[in-house]
Amino acid sequence: MNLLEIEKRSWIPKENHYVGLLFDEGYWFFQVIRRQQLTVYAPYQFNSGVMVASGGTSGWETPTDAAGRRFLEPQEEETIYQFFTGIAPSTTKLYLQYSQRVDRMNLITPRTVPGVIGYWDGLSSPYQDPSPRTELWTLYQLYPHFDAENPAVTGHAEMLETSFFINSMTYRVVKDLNKALMFLKGEKPALIRTMGDGDRPLGAPAWLKSEYGDYFTCPEDIPEV
Repeated sequence: MNLLEIEKRSWIPKENHYVGLLFDEGYWFFQVIRRQQLTVYAPYQFNSGVMVASGGTSGWETPTDAAGRRFLEPQEEETIYQFFTGIAPSTTKLYLQYSQRVDRMNLITPRTVPGVIGYWDGLSSPYQDPSPRTELWTLYQLYPHFDAENPAVTGHAEMLETSFFINSMTYRVVKDLNKALMFLKGEKPALIRTMGDGDRPLGAPAWLKSEYGDYFTCPEDIPEV
């Protein structure tokens, strides 16, 4: 059985692995306690399942199920999602806002959406084998919005679809800030990811700051290596 691209390296943390997410407030580390088998949600069809005209877009939307629940947002504080996105057809361009009304993967602010920068497409992230570059992390009350474009080059309407490969996990917060510094200095292994853009990290949800605000490590506190 062939491995997915996202399974070939340590892109997906397993039980007992450590993860650090960088928010605007600082680094927040946790240990994975339990994880669900990689779950695939597919297909998600943009534009309410109606084909998008050549040169048109679906408009911004966040994937929901039939009950209106956002399936890329954990439904409880105790769960965290890591997911990867496959795109079809290959010509489709997928733009990201995370959080809502904040463009991601952009080099110029503000920029027109859609545009020539700031998107994933089906060539680089196939529907059945999503690319590691599409990795996103979501928490309760923190979820993305997408806008799918059918480029004019196709010359005809297309059904724009995505697949989401979701890694759901429960966690234990790292409360030892000295241990967090060891992760940041590379003395202990941990998967570290920026939430948002490097120059504009996302703000942590209010519940996370309220319950675990004492366990954030500010970048300014990291000693020079």
